[in-house]
Amino acid sequence: MKPPFHLVLLISAALSTSVAAQLTPVTDIGTHTVSVGVPEKFESAFPTSRTLEVPTNYSVSIFQAGGLSKPRFMAFSPSGVLHVSDMNAGVVFAMPDADKDGVADSMIPAATGFSGNHDVKFYKGAMYVSEPTRIWKCTDQDADGIYETKEVFISNIDNNETGGHSTRTMFFDAQNQKLFVSVGSSCNVCRETDRAIIEQYDEDGTNRRVIATGIRNAVGMDLHPVTNQLWANNNGSDYQGNEVPPEWIDIVRENGFYGHPFAYGNGTWFDFNNSEYQSLLPITATDSAKVATLVPPAALIRAHSAPMALQFLDASFGEELQYGFLSALRGSWNTSNPNDFRGYKVIYGHLSSAEDTTVDYVADFCSGFITDTVNRVFWGRPVGIATDEDGKVYISSDEGNSVILVMTPDDISGTADIKVPVSSATIYPNPASSAITIALDLKLSTNVTISIYDLTGKEVVFVPKQWLQSGTHNLEVNVDELTQGLYEVKIITGDHSITKKLLLMD
Repeated sequence: MKPPFHLVLLISAALSTSVAAQLTPVTDIGTHTVSVGVPEKFESAFPTSRTLEVPTNYSVSIFQAGGLSKPRFMAFSPSGVLHVSDMNAGVVFAMPDADKDGVADSMIPAATGFSGNHDVKFYKGAMYVSEPTRIWKCTDQDADGIYETKEVFISNIDNNETGGHSTRTMFFDAQNQKLFVSVGSSCNVCRETDRAIIEQYDEDGTNRRVIATGIRNAVGMDLHPVTNQLWANNNGSDYQGNEVPPEWIDIVRENGFYGHPFAYGNGTWFDFNNSEYQSLLPITATDSAKVATLVPPAALIRAHSAPMALQFLDASFGEELQYGFLSALRGSWNTSNPNDFRGYKVIYGHLSSAEDTTVDYVADFCSGFITDTVNRVFWGRPVGIATDEDGKVYISSDEGNSVILVMTPDDISGTADIKVPVSSATIYPNPASSAITIALDLKLSTNVTISIYDLTGKEVVFVPKQWLQSGTHNLEVNVDELTQGLYEVKIITGDHSITKKLLLMD
């Protein structure tokens, strides 16, 4: 009926058909090439000839260089000091910037003695650090910035097995007093029970339960700032081709199944001819029932992009960006085309309102780390993302150069200069039966064209191009000749497009 796309509607398994997953649209939010600024104190630790592509109102500079070996995830302490978990050093470093000049004043070992530490979080006065099989709770009893006391908070993750995807990402839900922990798979594809999951604990580390399965490796997790729903991104499996499976970004649904190791998208099965995938055979009725529950994710991006940190934005990023998110794409190896390595950048995902669950488009937000795709030459691999109240974006790179970058907006209000014509687009009623209204809020006067597609990709409704002035418009579209099912509504405004999901019912 329609090309499966980003979707967060809970629909019946009967509407989920095994057709190829379609990627979320990619657009250009307006970028320029800038030289990476290198403060004098870091000139010996970082080359001064690097450039990046960033939004037109941003500059980029080095926040910290030297002394880091494999910086992964970052977090601000309650006092506003940026901390980074250095996996190879076994240390969480604090990097204060007291004068707010965008340069770390110093790099202080805030807590030490870890092994394979990936994530760091602050919650109710304590600092939490994740290792492959446990989580530490660290306390700073004399408030000097050094966490001199630490105790094991959660132990025996995956029965103390350390193979496969060993990073553990945490996220505290203060509203519901819960902790989420992602536990990646132990393999490329295999049958397993205590891996490829997201766990939930009470905030004191008790009452473990699995809330979602079939998630090969959700490295990035974040709570939506308005809906408080947990979102995650996923690193898909290898040896299925250059474009399969696409990486997903989606809401984590209670008891949701997300496809691994059998399928992807909204129910597209893998090719089991590869020897690793053959080991999954025979497919059981239980396997098929799980795959039948799949729905298209909120966003799909190119396979083998290796998404890392996921970070929602807020009002400090201006009118255009405040509802969206950033995701770091570290980049993967599993593509046979040497001219087509992907990842090595940070992308922006656009949500058109504070409660939207459909990713309208994705766009490059910080790119240019890979300089030679044929020989795979790169000078950075983005992993962690942190943002502050001034709209600055901090990015950790754990390979090529082990550094922390900071993107600084020239003028926070300047983000409105990114010329995406649509402020918001809403379809109602949805589900619908005979007619729908598309409510558009246009910041710019522009041509608007509307098409509706069924699940096969066939255009079943077309509304010809019309010129609309800036402002609010309610466009009525007759759909009474369409059968019940799931459709894609594509709204083209100038050089940009937004795609929404529409469910028709009798």
